[in-house]
Amino acid sequence: MLTNIISAVGLVVLLWAGVHTTRLAVRNRKARHFDASAYGLIPREQLDTRRSGPPRDEPALRLAVEAALNGEWEPAAAILADSAERQDWAERWRLVEVFADLAVEDERWLRIWRARQPQNADAVVVHAHALLLRAWAARGEKDIKQTSDEQVALFGELLPTAMYAAQEAARLAPSDPSPWVTMVAAARGLGLSHDEFRRLWSEVTDRAPQHYDAHWHALQYWCAKWHGSHQLMFKFAKQAAGSAPAGSLISGIYLHAVYEAALQDGEAAYRTWVTRPVLARVQADLAQADPEDRRLPAIRHLYAAVLVKTGRYAEALAQFRLIGGWCGAAPWTDRQDAAAAFDHARGLAALHSGRP
Repeated sequence: MLTNIISAVGLVVLLWAGVHTTRLAVRNRKARHFDASAYGLIPREQLDTRRSGPPRDEPALRLAVEAALNGEWEPAAAILADSAERQDWAERWRLVEVFADLAVEDERWLRIWRARQPQNADAVVVHAHALLLRAWAARGEKDIKQTSDEQVALFGELLPTAMYAAQEAARLAPSDPSPWVTMVAAARGLGLSHDEFRRLWSEVTDRAPQHYDAHWHALQYWCAKWHGSHQLMFKFAKQAAGSAPAGSLISGIYLHAVYEAALQDGEAAYRTWVTRPVLARVQADLAQADPEDRRLPAIRHLYAAVLVKTGRYAEALAQFRLIGGWCGAAPWTDRQDAAAAFDHARGLAALHSGRP
């Protein structure tokens, strides 16, 4: 009798699993061929995988970049000096990244600037970060097991140089958090201990406690693939969000933590680490954030993906409508076809949300 009951229960479970699998397959197929325009979304053929959001019109920056490519450093120096004077540290960091990227491609203008003004703090800040970018480029983005001995050796040579340059930049610009952000970004490659890293981190937060990009780099240090664990990473992300004022996008750092966990654990990470209070906080901060904030689109992409993975389809659809046709951001860019991954997630959100 007991054997018959167990067999019957097992059969029911198998039937349910078969039906559930079939339904998922049908839904996925429909999601890949849904009518985006019927739900107020940009058609798939118009999706742009180059950017996370619409480009900003910045003529002064564009002219400074063009001038640098021609060996003229003065426009870049003027823009960076202005950002330091205004102490707009978020904007300053963005400029440092732009000009450091440029220096990695063509450093003639920066070499001339350094020669003309060797003690100019702005030039040293950019130089330090350019050295860091060169070090990471030498290592590559693959797992250490897939990285050659030559790459590891070059990385080991370049990274301390970047750290020394950042320390010099910090001496020349004592109130600027930017050199310390470069040091935080270098810390995981240098293998600094937890205590050493915390000392660096305190230097950043003393100068710019809500520095978003610094938080992102710190999260990388605390993740399991570097020098932390899921527990330490999420503890850091939760504390960062909890200490941020309402409307701060720092709460989006938690979404980056979920993304990092999902890269290792798959979709189980969403069930383990995503909670209603976290999503409520992110939603509230996104609603209050400056619509012109450059970090907003990337966070919105992660938020929409989390909402789909957690079955909050109507809310996800609302985010996709705000995102528009831009899909050059994580998590879509981790797929072979970013547009297809983005469109599939939109399709699931749309079809599960009911009628158009």
